[in-house]
Amino acid sequence: MADNSSRDLTTLDFETVKDNLKEYLKSQDIFKDYDFEASNINVLLDVLAYNTNINSFYLNMIANEMFLDSALLRDSIISHAKELNYLPRSFRSAVANVNITIDDPVSSSVIIPRGTTFTGTAGTRNFTFTTAENISVGGSESVFVANNVLLYEGDYTQDSYVVDYQNETNYQITNKTVDTNSIIVSVIEDNGENILTYQRAETLFGLDSQSQVFFIQPSDNETYEIVFGDGVIGRRPKDRSIVVVEYRACNGELPNGVRTFVSDGDIAQSTRVVVETNSSATGGAIPESITSIKQNAPRAFTTQERVVTTDDYETLLKTNFSEVNAVSAYGGEEAVPPQFGKVIIAVDLKTTDELPPSRRIAYRNFIKPRSPLSIDPVFVSPDFTYVQVNTNVKYNINETSLSQSDIESIVASTIQNFNIVNLNGFNKTLFYSNLVSSIDGSQAAIVSNDTELFAVKLFEPFVGQSRNYDIDFGMSLNDIIGQLSETRPNNEISVLRSTPFFFNGVECFLEDDGNGLMRIMTNQQEARSLIRETGTVDYQSGLVKLEGFRPQSIIGEQIELRARTLERDITSQRRTILSIRDVDINVNVEQVRV
Repeated sequence: MADNSSRDLTTLDFETVKDNLKEYLKSQDIFKDYDFEASNINVLLDVLAYNTNINSFYLNMIANEMFLDSALLRDSIISHAKELNYLPRSFRSAVANVNITIDDPVSSSVIIPRGTTFTGTAGTRNFTFTTAENISVGGSESVFVANNVLLYEGDYTQDSYVVDYQNETNYQITNKTVDTNSIIVSVIEDNGENILTYQRAETLFGLDSQSQVFFIQPSDNETYEIVFGDGVIGRRPKDRSIVVVEYRACNGELPNGVRTFVSDGDIAQSTRVVVETNSSATGGAIPESITSIKQNAPRAFTTQERVVTTDDYETLLKTNFSEVNAVSAYGGEEAVPPQFGKVIIAVDLKTTDELPPSRRIAYRNFIKPRSPLSIDPVFVSPDFTYVQVNTNVKYNINETSLSQSDIESIVASTIQNFNIVNLNGFNKTLFYSNLVSSIDGSQAAIVSNDTELFAVKLFEPFVGQSRNYDIDFGMSLNDIIGQLSETRPNNEISVLRSTPFFFNGVECFLEDDGNGLMRIMTNQQEARSLIRETGTVDYQSGLVKLEGFRPQSIIGEQIELRARTLERDITSQRRTILSIRDVDINVNVEQVRV
């Protein structure tokens, strides 16, 4: 019996397999002194090693495809997601909000039919936008105006099938660019005598044998298919009936940003159709990536189409709305002031810092049926706290040929990349030591850096109107040093200071007195003077209250209020997003010889 104890079973590359085969043959008496390299059997060993290597690769791939976290093929990943009752997101149509004015001297009323087309223009490209429902337009004196009309990008198309229970019918949607939110299914029975409209169902709750519903599930080759009930849960269409699947095929994210729309034809007896854009097209997206499916499918399974925990809100919104970048949900009792019985949901969109009213309505309509009856969801825009970075960098001129401006650009780019990787989201923390280390490591010649951080809040006051403002830094504040602080008589130390604005014809700025009072100050002939007190600041909570603040004019679009935080590590809370703007990166470079 040959000794096989020396076989290597952990490495399956070609050369190792071949060497194992040789060692195995040499262990037998008949091939003990055989010269494998100079014989024809060497070719046979090559074939065996090649076959073993290929089989091991395929077996390894098959094993990987058996599990969601290691699968590589999209069809395999979708198959695993289907087992978790997860529907990967399809293409999504971009949506624009417009007002449509129709001049029609003939009609007494006007209806914009479902499927009415408009051409949207972005640069040199044109896209077709359509209405998704019939719209009744009100008006008078031959002028009819439809406000807040939603136009969806894409053309309507359809697939038709004949129900045949003798041979199983697969109701596949043939167009891969389908927006599954637009699918409408009609069933024509009894030679056209009955035309039934089936509604999409996402749950089995409340369904019986007569429920006219259909389900959507992913199919092979990046397509989707329609599934009907079995007659026990969901009505089963009659044999030989005709199934018509109508849907919108779209271009994904390409039409995002379209603002110019023109009607493709007359509406009713119109002589003129004018389209005014309220919000440009947003929300268009390509199908969900395999990385996203792997991340969202297990989490969607745990939510079971309902929102209880804060993670449920994030999972459902990010899964169903492609434009959502990040979500932060928290109880209304944590809000300032408290809002009991509500859950506050801050949504950060990929294309804008604001949350448009149309998106708030869409998210609320989606979340409300899935939330507890006693909880009222409230959607808000994210609140941004910017971080100003002032860094003094020293570098050894003997170790590099780079100039001071080169070092400055490298450091600024490093800070920008630090912001992209570590910040720009909810519940993020800027760790001071990590930022300092990143600056030091951005170039080998840098020997040290002295970096200070300041929190920055922006607000846009009503010019010429006396108003109250709450500006919440959401963190404890500390005495400012350097350019934003100044020790004055009576040991007053300012903690906050704003950019300039005009008050009563004088250029002024906001500043605290170090004891919790906010004041309007001015510099005249290098002497500081108090104009008036205008509010308070709570250094512990970081809440600034401006009372009766009425600037005459401001410099720029907004007033910036800067402060030094108590802790060097800055953390965002609740609806706040931390971010470092390019304009807030100040790099001073000094040459040294070491």
